[in-house]
Amino acid sequence: MIFGFFGKKKGKAEEDEEREIEPVSFQGPINGQEVNLKAHAKLVEAGLVRAKDVVTDAMALRADSVKIEPKGPGGLVTISIDGIPQSGGKLSKPETLAITQVLKLVAGLDSKERTKPQQGGLKAEFEGKKYVLRVSSTPVPEGERLLVRIQDVAQKLETLTEMGMGEPMRQRLREILVQPGVILAVGPPGSGTTTTMFGLLKNVDSYQYTVFCMADPGGRTLFGVSTYDDKPEGETLEDSLVRLSRKEANVILVDPVKSSAVAKPIFGKAADLTLISEMPAKDTTSAVTQLVQVVGDAGVVANGLKALVTQKLFRRLCPDCKAPYRPKPDFLKKLGLDESVKTLYRVPPPPDDPKEQPEPCGKCGDVGYFGRVAMFEVLEVTPGIKELIQKGADPAAIREELKKEKQSTLQKDGLRLVAEGVTSLEELQRVFKPA
Repeated sequence: MIFGFFGKKKGKAEEDEEREIEPVSFQGPINGQEVNLKAHAKLVEAGLVRAKDVVTDAMALRADSVKIEPKGPGGLVTISIDGIPQSGGKLSKPETLAITQVLKLVAGLDSKERTKPQQGGLKAEFEGKKYVLRVSSTPVPEGERLLVRIQDVAQKLETLTEMGMGEPMRQRLREILVQPGVILAVGPPGSGTTTTMFGLLKNVDSYQYTVFCMADPGGRTLFGVSTYDDKPEGETLEDSLVRLSRKEANVILVDPVKSSAVAKPIFGKAADLTLISEMPAKDTTSAVTQLVQVVGDAGVVANGLKALVTQKLFRRLCPDCKAPYRPKPDFLKKLGLDESVKTLYRVPPPPDDPKEQPEPCGKCGDVGYFGRVAMFEVLEVTPGIKELIQKGADPAAIREELKKEKQSTLQKDGLRLVAEGVTSLEELQRVFKPA
């Protein structure tokens, strides 16, 4: 049984009676391999129950991730609820090590390897719901940092529509995705780039086109997509692309673009295939200049690149308690919103009379937000953008052309979601506030 939620302040119901929660059930790695717990009996005894405590407490608070990292003489737990981090308590040094290693073990990772980054995941069940826990470990000077991302299987965020993309943008990408060339999902680590990349793949009509996936799908179901499992030992990426093109492939998803060893081969086949991938970058315009650097030829990038897609996650207003208000027409005009928008929404304001306290929202716990959604930006390589790439323009010049052509930006897409009542202006301002 789990009690206390890391010692956080109790709500009204918890003041009357402390809640008991059945711990999370770990149900094996997502890659299907067997984990021999008996062979790691000491580690399991030291860390399994405590690891379940940490994950259970986080899930009970509706967290979307848990971070466990060594700090000084012990360790810290940080949980994230709808993207907002908060303290999850402190651990002793032995607890930190045991919890980290046992979570790696049950996620199908090498619990003894502590010098290299690893990624995996496991299936789980909590309070009658199925979850996938995606686990990644990263070496740090004091040991290892472990991040557990919590995904409710029933709340799928696999297609671009499920992520929040508007229909006109999705349809335009559907057209671009079947043109030969390179389409990349870009963004900082942890921003949802991999999810967007697979969303792009799912946006292709796999009944009409031959689609291959060379990257690890991470437990995702890809209908109508063939995996490339018969790669001969020692085969290069360039050789693989040639083999798949001989199999009449139209669209191929490849591993992340992090070096010239990946970038050059995919741009080398950009005239014949649609190649989807991801790349870590600050934003779409910065990604262009990074590509020129790793490929080494601005002309090759300009001719081979079709589009860059980035995303930014932010909080949805709670559907049960969001409060409507009528904005002034001049305010809408200043924001660039259509005057046909008559109502916007926000977190419920405090009552005029402090003595009149309304009943707390049972869905969001009076936070005012529940869940997250993404805003998107698509940089389409038009003739104007292509010319700038060829000239070696910097990100600022490309951004200016993007606005001049009235292509959709993150800010514009965010305002769309404000107008639709999905989120608030205050949340949009929070997300875009300089760090």
